[in-house]
Amino acid sequence: MLGFYLFGLYLAVLSVFAGPSRRSPEKWWVEIITDLPYCTYYFGPFDTDKEASSNTPGYIEDLESEGAKRLSIRIKRCHPSDLTICESEFSESIAA
Repeated sequence: MLGFYLFGLYLAVLSVFAGPSRRSPEKWWVEIITDLPYCTYYFGPFDTDKEASSNTPGYIEDLESEGAKRLSIRIKRCHPSDLTICESEFSESIAA
């Protein structure tokens, strides 16, 4: 009987550690923040940071060809809710 109990305990522990993950790992994204216009852009998702990094020059080129001025570039793991976040002219006029 003790052997049956230990086997059941072993199966329970094994199912916890070997079972499917409920939370999927966050993917890699390229975050580019520009100052003209003041926007944050997310490009991705990518499986690795190297994959994200190798695609970054094309995104920079596209934004610069549209007249955007670059502030910063980061490659990070996240799950952005919006792919483009810009300050509206309305909110800038209220802050002034």
